[in-house]
Amino acid sequence: MAENCSDQAISWADYPSWRQFSWLYLMAGLVACRAWIFWRFELSGWIGWTIGTVVLLGIAAIIRRWAHYEILSTRLVVRNGYTGHEIGCVELTEVDQVEIRQGAIAARLGIGTVVVLSNGQPRLRFRGVSDPEGVKRRIEMAIRMLIPESQCHGNIA
Repeated sequence: MAENCSDQAISWADYPSWRQFSWLYLMAGLVACRAWIFWRFELSGWIGWTIGTVVLLGIAAIIRRWAHYEILSTRLVVRNGYTGHEIGCVELTEVDQVEIRQGAIAARLGIGTVVVLSNGQPRLRFRGVSDPEGVKRRIEMAIRMLIPESQCHGNIA
């Protein structure tokens, strides 16, 4: 059984970057432009488009805080950002490899997904984090601090 995370030191914690949801901000901007055009030319429906803009921005704010990522002294954890309930975790001793996955747009935005593998299988993902290279280094450092170098898995530098 896994130990309680509440008594462990948190060495890093963050939410997905706001840039992860830039597509949603773009959609809100397009809807806002349509609202402005309707208002400017005195067409009916501009209030609905304005409400749509506010709703899209609200959704972006809500889903950005949905996941909270933590590097603890012995585990990596993804929690629900609102309830604090654990969504997923992996013990640092079980980590074989840490990868960064990022497409062309994500690389341009400076975000990426940090994937933690155990037994060759993805076990945990930190999606849309700012500075994915830095997060990867933090995870690898936490592993080195926990596990003596002679016992580290071959893929963790």
